[in-house]
Amino acid sequence: MLSRRHLRIRVMQALYAYYQSDTKDMVRTEQELLNGTKKIFELYLLVLQMFVEMAEQEEMYYADLPASAVTGKRKSANRLLKENVFIAWLEKSSHFLKQIKDNKISWQADHDVVKKAFFQIRQTDQYKAYSSSESTSVKQDIELINWMFQEVFTRQEFVVSLLEERTIYWAESLDLMEVMISKTLDGGKNSGEFKLLPLYKDEEDDIKFMRELVKQTIKDDAYFTQIIGEKTQNWDAERIAMVDIILMKMALCEILHQSSIPIKVSINEYIDISKDYSTPNSKSFINGVIDKLVIELKEQGKIVKSGRGLLE
Repeated sequence: MLSRRHLRIRVMQALYAYYQSDTKDMVRTEQELLNGTKKIFELYLLVLQMFVEMAEQEEMYYADLPASAVTGKRKSANRLLKENVFIAWLEKSSHFLKQIKDNKISWQADHDVVKKAFFQIRQTDQYKAYSSSESTSVKQDIELINWMFQEVFTRQEFVVSLLEERTIYWAESLDLMEVMISKTLDGGKNSGEFKLLPLYKDEEDDIKFMRELVKQTIKDDAYFTQIIGEKTQNWDAERIAMVDIILMKMALCEILHQSSIPIKVSINEYIDISKDYSTPNSKSFINGVIDKLVIELKEQGKIVKSGRGLLE
């Protein structure tokens, strides 16, 4: 589920692409913002589907083993992946299966990658311990899925490379994927019943927030450029990171046009984003410039807050 921080980051990335483009097409920027955000949910489904594919690959592996000359039976694990409470839920969840179908999620074209991922998993001590168990608890099943996520999607370089080739959003979404998988698993840790996370907390409100933020930032670009420039005259313009400029414009846009969001919340959110996406000095630079501008904008009566936005 995307938090407001994630929504702001998506808008920042869309604006960065907008300012870098020659066409400056606001309609296209908005559409790519929404499409790119939807891709995050598709990646979430793709990760979940990998667990199902791995269980199927395990079944095929044991089915291909020759039968014992003594017992006439094929060797198998004591505990199969398909018996894992989470994978079993995925395989029978009508909601999950519908989402897979509707979003056209498939590993079919990359079957060799799934097969290779399974055989690498199979060699690990964690898998061997799990598969040799007579039975497992819900906690142990969840721990295995968390471990498989880390093993497959962060340590198996051929899987990571494939996903980076398939979508430009994988690298920037990895941390979010980890959080979404963890929250999905936590939801069923007591009962063994799970739920898919929605992409948005409130789809209508969150999409409206992103649309207004990207469109209004672009609309007020000349004004924001002017007032930021007045406060950074002693700085070499070429040395100010573009991301810093974008974050300051977004912060000003939010402060001026999102009446229900407290000023401090907006400032702190963009300072926090700068820590991960800009330079080590960006947080103090952005904070200093925005603080000065907020004082002036308040004096000019341009900041109007209501409800929760009145909180300091």
